Amino acid sequence: MDGHVILNSSLVFIGFILVGGLIYSLMSSLELRRRRKRLAELHQRLSVGCEVMFSAGLTGVIHELDEEFCQIRLADQVLVKVSRYAITAIL
Repeated sequence: MDGHVILNSSLVFIGFILVGGLIYSLMSSLELRRRRKRLAELHQRLSVGCEVMFSAGLTGVIHELDEEFCQIRLADQVLVKVSRYAITAIL
């Protein structure tokens, strides 16, 4: 009799873990889609003269822009070349 109780409670526990994992993966997938959509829209709006923020918190103005990289003016006579994908926000 005790064996059935242990088996049933183990199956219920495994079921809860599977349902929790399914919910977690579904929520993660939805969040990833939202983030990709937001970043795609952001990269379409990039243009020369936009003030932008990097993932590290630095801010600057786009000086040159191409498909992979852009040059950002951080201060007078300070240009850095970064990947477009390092830009996280248009200010």
